[in-house]
Amino acid sequence: MNQLTLIDELLLDQQALTAVERFSQRHTQVTSPIQERFYKELLPLSAPKPGEQYGFEVDLEACSGCKACVSACNHLNGLDPEESWRDVGLLVGDRQGVATQQVVTTACHHCADPACANGCPTLAYEKDAKTGIVRHLDDQCMGCRYCELKCPYDVPKYNDRLGIVRKCDMCQSRLAEGEAPACVQACPNQAIRIRIVPQEGADAGVRLLPGTFDSGYTKPSTVYTNLDTSSDQMPADAESLHTGHGHFPLVWMLVMVPISVGISVAVWLGDSEDLTALIASVAIGCLGLAGSIMHLGRPTQAWRAILGWRRSWLSREIIAFNLWIGTMIAFLGSVWMDLPDVITSLLGVSAAALGVTGLFASVNVYADTRRSFWRFSQTMSRFFVTALSAGLLFSPAPFLTVVPIVLLLGMEASILFEPDETEQRPHDLMCGPLRTTTWLRFLTALAFVGLATSEFTSPWVTLFLLVLTELAARSLFFRAVDEAKMPGI
Repeated sequence: MNQLTLIDELLLDQQALTAVERFSQRHTQVTSPIQERFYKELLPLSAPKPGEQYGFEVDLEACSGCKACVSACNHLNGLDPEESWRDVGLLVGDRQGVATQQVVTTACHHCADPACANGCPTLAYEKDAKTGIVRHLDDQCMGCRYCELKCPYDVPKYNDRLGIVRKCDMCQSRLAEGEAPACVQACPNQAIRIRIVPQEGADAGVRLLPGTFDSGYTKPSTVYTNLDTSSDQMPADAESLHTGHGHFPLVWMLVMVPISVGISVAVWLGDSEDLTALIASVAIGCLGLAGSIMHLGRPTQAWRAILGWRRSWLSREIIAFNLWIGTMIAFLGSVWMDLPDVITSLLGVSAAALGVTGLFASVNVYADTRRSFWRFSQTMSRFFVTALSAGLLFSPAPFLTVVPIVLLLGMEASILFEPDETEQRPHDLMCGPLRTTTWLRFLTALAFVGLATSEFTSPWVTLFLLVLTELAARSLFFRAVDEAKMPGI
């Protein structure tokens, strides 16, 4: 009988035990994650107590910018190829003539008072009471992207394929099993840790890093250590000019709806029998609201927008304008059918009140983001001047419409010629990449003033020019806004 060679024995063993079976045998006695011995010291020894929460701790000296954390976050969370919940930026400085730099890795800060959750109209965010982790509920999101505007750290990321935003949840399911988040596991320098921090977050007047938003707004839980204070550090992209997202459906809505409100109020205060102006007002309002639906990633979920009315100005705006357009249609119907004056007057005043309420909510939608270019006084002026100008066109003294427009142009011109510190970035954008739109805004506004003071021009021609100039103005409103994000990203 031939004796088996070593090769023959190995081949027989290989046939008897598959690779899967061998892998299973090797891990049969394992009761904790394989990589635990490497990252255990990067996790807290116990769960957060009442008044505490989990938070990221980032060592800026240890971070090399290799982006292993970005890659791990993408792969272990099953993100799309171009999607990332963790970013890497850069701080640069000068120490006695020697250039310095520090790499910044950043993800969601799981704030104690999260702006994304406070502004979401569909209640698609929740803050876990035990861990403090802020989670996004994908199935409740309608893709309005308001959380992108509310978050001062550019954390929520819009996914075009899904039509919703998504964000870091600190790999909550892994933490629950004692396993580190993907970014913590992947970092070769142990620059990212999970620590237990007080849930009240950072104080007002404090900033996470140079160039970031005042932490008193959202009270972020992330802690950055070993920041180089020996040099005057600043974001690497501080001098670069990036225009904001155009949001054309919102541009369209924020021009057409105020114009509709202005005309309807003028008709109600003046001659409620002006059917032509009233029909035009309803049509313009419907077009404006219909256009806003195009902004949503998941329009079929728009009905959820009413859920956040207790804390979201966007939810209040949506409710107010939907009630307004319904009342406007009823007001038009009462005039059309010549109903009793009491009914017509009641519907007219209700439509006017709801329209103004909706505009006030619109102002707060943007003022509540705390961006200087969208501060309450200027945003109020922009939106209500649009409505007032349209209304005055259909008043007994249409030439008065030039007064609010000229005053508004003066405010906008001050940003171009005498910007204060908070307006420097909008000024640079309006005079740089957006200069064509800026010229269009001022030229069409001056043409509007000329037509409005002419006795031989139809108010409808003047109204068309008002739409053009306000579309340019509202485009600047979105694209010239000052950025709110982490430095160097």
